[in-house]
Amino acid sequence: MIRAKSLLCPCRCESQITNHCAKGVNLVSKRKITIDDLLALKWVSDPQLSPVGSRLVFVQTVVDRDADTYRSHLWVVPVDGGALRQFTAGEHRDSLPRWSPDGRRIAFLSDRGTAKPDPGVKRPKQIFVIPADGGEARLLVPAAYHPSDLSWAPDGRSLAFVGKPARDEPHSDVKVITRVRYKHDGEGFWDGRYKHLFRVSIDGDGSPQQLTSGDFDHADPAWSPDGRHLACVTNRTEEADFTNVTDVWIIPVDGGEARQLTGSIGPSSSPTWSPDGRAIAYYGHDNACMNATNTDVWIASAGGGDPVNLTAAADRSFEHHIITDMRAHPEIGGPVWSADGQRIFAIVAEGAMNQLAAVDARGAGVTVLISGRREIFGLAIGGSGDRAVVAASDPATPGDLWVVPLDGRAAERRLTQVNQAILDQVILSVPERFTYQGADDWPVEGWVMRPVEFRDGARYPTVLQIHGGPHGAYGEAFFHEFQLLAAEGFAVVYTNPRGSQGYGQQFTAATHHDWGGKDCEDILRGLDQAIARFPFIDPDRLGVAGGSYGGFMTNWVIGHTDRFKAAVSMRSISNNLSQWGTSDLAFMKGFWEFPGDPWDAPTWYWERSPLAYVERITTPLLILHSEQDLRCPIEEAEQLFAALRKLRRDVVFVRFPNESHDLSRIGQPRHRVERLHWVVKWLADHLRQPAAAVVREPAVAGGTE
Repeated sequence: MIRAKSLLCPCRCESQITNHCAKGVNLVSKRKITIDDLLALKWVSDPQLSPVGSRLVFVQTVVDRDADTYRSHLWVVPVDGGALRQFTAGEHRDSLPRWSPDGRRIAFLSDRGTAKPDPGVKRPKQIFVIPADGGEARLLVPAAYHPSDLSWAPDGRSLAFVGKPARDEPHSDVKVITRVRYKHDGEGFWDGRYKHLFRVSIDGDGSPQQLTSGDFDHADPAWSPDGRHLACVTNRTEEADFTNVTDVWIIPVDGGEARQLTGSIGPSSSPTWSPDGRAIAYYGHDNACMNATNTDVWIASAGGGDPVNLTAAADRSFEHHIITDMRAHPEIGGPVWSADGQRIFAIVAEGAMNQLAAVDARGAGVTVLISGRREIFGLAIGGSGDRAVVAASDPATPGDLWVVPLDGRAAERRLTQVNQAILDQVILSVPERFTYQGADDWPVEGWVMRPVEFRDGARYPTVLQIHGGPHGAYGEAFFHEFQLLAAEGFAVVYTNPRGSQGYGQQFTAATHHDWGGKDCEDILRGLDQAIARFPFIDPDRLGVAGGSYGGFMTNWVIGHTDRFKAAVSMRSISNNLSQWGTSDLAFMKGFWEFPGDPWDAPTWYWERSPLAYVERITTPLLILHSEQDLRCPIEEAEQLFAALRKLRRDVVFVRFPNESHDLSRIGQPRHRVERLHWVVKWLADHLRQPAAAVVREPAVAGGTE
């Protein structure tokens, strides 16, 4: 069990939330949120406290409309009060700021000075170092090494990083493939180089020194307190491409034999040393349910021995799990040790919330320190360890930074209000939470959002949204797309069906061999309960939308019912047989999620594919897909579209060039805007709801039929 120490929530806990559109907000002085408001938002991320805890550096990202891209810069703020200071500037993206041990310098990644990459691939980064009191940033590691994952040596004289061996010789653009993991969504195709650990002198008196070698990747370097070793994670198993195993290894920095610390039972990540250097905490699990397994906080003796799972009894996952359109893969960091080595701080998934917990390092249990109905997506603990800084969002706040005393004796204090100028102008619909009995009478959590111009007695067209994963979850977080739909006159319903994280191992693993089964029943029961409880939902004007696994479920649902008048399928799956071999990761499903590989269970794969039921689909369908999506490749959309056109059904297929699976979260700004235009117009046209958003008429490749 997890013990709750306090319930501190300045960001609109359930008891504090009122529905802005239903509680007398002056509509004359406010306006509805728009698609273009997305371009005016600012995003904070990756807070990092200075060693003494007096200053905070973080990343702020904004949209550059003219260049149709994002700019990310470092900002610094005094923790005890003072003005925000923009620390870096320019037409580039800075990220991953890390303080030197003496607090005099900050190392960071930046794409400044790098060449534009292939379509759908992120721009390469370089490592820079800048004085903490300001000055010019100095290049330390060039883009040729593809650096990432920075870690300062305890003496501050060198940095460890993950990179690739530099190569200067020309190489062919012909791809010769010998391994199954030859591509990764958002990164593109493997270039033949593995990721290794490097060390580089801060004084710049030499090239980076490669510390590891071999045909395997490394990640998450962490220095031992004495500076003699690096902990990292790597998969050195015999068939690494076919497993999700990563072990914690200890690498002697000045030469010697690398040593494996964990036992190849599952994925491990983010190792951190105890203050005395005698133990290492890390995130991991035993692969009991593959990627549906709860991630726990583990501890291992640095000298060897069996690791111990410290959080198994909590039956929750210690990771960020919440899906929104505000961020893709936030940098939440690893478990953080208290100064006395008695506690380990970590983010834990609790239903639709991310909370900060303290894990007893001796295995005596877990205590929640920061709770409340919100999403924590960044954590920093520094100085004496008596306070934390969290990056947090709630349904009415895209994200800000808060100082939180860890002893519970003082109130939380807000450090930033980066989007307040916009939030003061717009009317927001605050989600209303409800619970219901899903399949097998399991309790399921859901939410309803009212249209912002809600009036008693009226009925409204309603959109059922389905999240991806399936092992992600909707949460107590800001979702621009949902707010936009509410502003356009729609009610929005969304739920966390079985498979979602945050509700215990049995619940998360319940999609095992059952995609389209009881998970679908959970979702549709949630819609039925919403209709029964909220009489403003018009059951004759229902739409359904979802992305990734949510796109699979959208395709599946409209092949099994005609109750929806419109559907939007995004980055979806239509054919489990074909996706198995074309996706960057779907070949792993046969180890647990599905009952074997396609040749083991071809009938199951086909019968659990929406394409098998395409003749039943009569719901007008909008298909949105990125051309560089390597997770759910665009052939999944092409198959479904071709079949529906052959059947003369109402379907439109919109392709987004140079975009990955994360279009809705980090895609090119103009593509994100156009995607929202299509969603709003399609739903408005088919649910007979006037749309304020206007989209140009599509240019149909190959003519019209």
